[in-house]
Amino acid sequence: MKLQSQNKHIKVVKYEKTKKYAFDLRGATVMKRRYKAGRFFYASLAAVTAVTAAAPMTVNASTSTANFDMRKKVVDLLGILSVTDYSGQVTRSEFAKMLVNASSYRENLPVSSVSVFADVPMNHENAVYIRIAASQGWMSGFLGGMFKPDDYITYKDASKAFLTMLGYADSDFTGDLASSRISKFNYLELNEKVSRQPDEVLTQTDCVNIFYNLLKAKKKDSNEIYGAVLGCELNSDGEINPITILDDERKGPILVRKGFSVSESVPFSTENANVFLNGVASSLEAVNQSQRECGFAVIYYNVKSKTIWAYTTSGWDDEDGVGNYILVKGEVKNIYYKSTDVITPTSIELEVDLNDSSDSELIDGDGTITIALNSSQLQYLFSIYGSVQVGDEVVVVCQGSSGSNSYTAVDAIEY
Repeated sequence: MKLQSQNKHIKVVKYEKTKKYAFDLRGATVMKRRYKAGRFFYASLAAVTAVTAAAPMTVNASTSTANFDMRKKVVDLLGILSVTDYSGQVTRSEFAKMLVNASSYRENLPVSSVSVFADVPMNHENAVYIRIAASQGWMSGFLGGMFKPDDYITYKDASKAFLTMLGYADSDFTGDLASSRISKFNYLELNEKVSRQPDEVLTQTDCVNIFYNLLKAKKKDSNEIYGAVLGCELNSDGEINPITILDDERKGPILVRKGFSVSESVPFSTENANVFLNGVASSLEAVNQSQRECGFAVIYYNVKSKTIWAYTTSGWDDEDGVGNYILVKGEVKNIYYKSTDVITPTSIELEVDLNDSSDSELIDGDGTITIALNSSQLQYLFSIYGSVQVGDEVVVVCQGSSGSNSYTAVDAIEY
């Protein structure tokens, strides 16, 4: 496919500037199709991050797959819970971590922990979370100073935890506390899409639904939803939109070159961070390994959820490369202006290396690609007042389709 310039009567303006700074590319998730170790790579761009890999679902019969998928994305993006086994039962220590991740306490976790319960040593992986959950009254211990971290969390104990987080105390209930709490829990619709008896164990699917319901629930004596503490807002349909979370909270991208640290590129400790590599739940070690192999990584992050989304040029199926967005890396050869306006650029021409690219159908006979500039932000970036000049290497996010003969820049970053 050969791209055609939309400005046949334009003139080329070359200029020199000295000011240099990195341009921040926002709201885009880079997903690679192919890469050759040169000056060009091509990728598809997803408007919403694929948070977890596709997997078979076992959910409540009354829960639609689409609805559950949205709920799962919300709790995942917020760093509360990443589903690994839909029917997997949740332990008390795992539940304590979820509770803390759904609170403001997650932003200031202690560096070290102390042993609060006899069966939770200070080096237990969830000791910090258990300590906070117990100190806030969300969860209770047992006789003999035990917490029973490996026991499974029950619906009854979960209802107490959530109501306490919403501001309810024992004095708000009468009679049998457990039954009274569950009645209130159900009245607040915290049980939406969950059907469990008081002593039944919760699964990861149950936890996704209940934590999502918590985010929508109003705090005691308040019109504010609980999710406001995590920056959530309700849409007009009364639901929380995962796209809004991405738009409001996700920062990036940041280009992390080989030899530089992913951990030092985000403004929070990565010790307990939620990490995704090319859209799949992963680990920081795997991200670092892929970064070394590919030479660089592009990362996004969310401070509140302590989540890192990392993208490299490995691990992608070539068939995924066809889409509405592409990512082009090359040297700026020309910046084009209309003959009637020599201040506002209308398009740029990038030179890519044909020897380093198998996507020659995207490039004309001179080894260049022309990309239109429609947004004010990008027009400023490539104007005489911006930071990019002829000769600079840039990565440009473009919008188009597999059947079009032109692409429009969505955003750009200096390489």
